[in-house]
Amino acid sequence: MFTTLISAIAFGVVLASVIAIASMGFTIQFGLTNMLNLSYGGVMTASAFVAYLLVSHGVSAWYGLIVGGLAGSLMTLVLGRFVLRPYARRGAKLFEMMMVTLGLALVLDYGLQALSHDNIYQFTVLQSSPIHLGPIVITPTQVILAGLGLVVFVGLELLLRLTRIGKALRATAAEPTLARSCGIRTGRVVIVTWLLSGFLCGLAGVVYIINSQSVGYSTGELFLPLVIAAALLGGAGSPKGAVVSALLMGIVTQVVAAFGQPAYSTVAGFAVLVIVLLARPGVVAGSQGAEAQVTL
Repeated sequence: MFTTLISAIAFGVVLASVIAIASMGFTIQFGLTNMLNLSYGGVMTASAFVAYLLVSHGVSAWYGLIVGGLAGSLMTLVLGRFVLRPYARRGAKLFEMMMVTLGLALVLDYGLQALSHDNIYQFTVLQSSPIHLGPIVITPTQVILAGLGLVVFVGLELLLRLTRIGKALRATAAEPTLARSCGIRTGRVVIVTWLLSGFLCGLAGVVYIINSQSVGYSTGELFLPLVIAAALLGGAGSPKGAVVSALLMGIVTQVVAAFGQPAYSTVAGFAVLVIVLLARPGVVAGSQGAEAQVTL
């Protein structure tokens, strides 16, 4: 039983790195726009399919990882600028915008289902001999993925705290009207946020299928509850909070899967999300609570 617990925690840390990458992208987008973007999972899946197609044509999975991230950036920017922004400028409120993103999620999901013929494709790349660390059996690829999550976190923190665009992003998220009055070009900040969030979304999608070794049309949507729960639990706009929450989510779901059944891990993710919403019902209104407005 102890061996099972230790192994589950180790796999939970690996899963946490995937959740962390996705939730960091989600939380910076949510923290700036105050909008719960339910199309995030669809973009993750589409980016994962981009990487899958590249790898199936002989491209290295590591290149596929980068291209998948860039595909996520492009899709997020297009959806943000040409779909979500027009709705926001017509006066759509937070709930209405959330319904728009839900519609986009359905379009992406069913579009991918039609294109993939409802198949689940194997993504067995970067496989290597496992490493035995006492009761823990883990592969070098999983170690790299966990390290990638840490690198992304450190890089994002440095970007937000030490660069002009990072400081402008934080100022716009805190008070967009005041930031605009101080000469910050908030429109450009929003564009950068879409690109950065989309890149992390696409990156997370590819990392997820490298770890799970399969991709299907519902991959991102099944994973999305864990991402949203980690982002909301950590606090809107807080990458550090998202990482800590992702670590909790990863360990909880893997321990539940180890001592129950793998299907229970998804149930545990939904359960944590429900608990977060019950404990903090106002969190879906963004960082400014009931007075929050959509910033696009």
